[in-house]
Amino acid sequence: MKIVAAIYSLVLGAVALWAWSSYFVYEDSPMEHLLPAIAFNIVTLPSSLLVEGIVGQVPWMLNSPVAMLSVVTGFGGIQAALVWLIAVRSKFQGASTKRR
Repeated sequence: MKIVAAIYSLVLGAVALWAWSSYFVYEDSPMEHLLPAIAFNIVTLPSSLLVEGIVGQVPWMLNSPVAMLSVVTGFGGIQAALVWLIAVRSKFQGASTKRR
């Protein structure tokens, strides 16, 4: 289970880095750069679904991509921490501990 948590953390970090870097690289460009943000929202599911509720309360966030990325990054970090917590407290340790 810890391997799954490590892989998830690495994937989350890589996609977050891709989303943030593509935002700053293509900030004033007329080119579309939606794929990194979409991939980031998919990787942070189900917590990224909470963004809709936050935008309902704070509508100005729709005009601020940095605020949206910050919220999704925060949710992703919390979700990765919860996956690590579940992995550490899990009783399933894999086949290596069942040698008796």
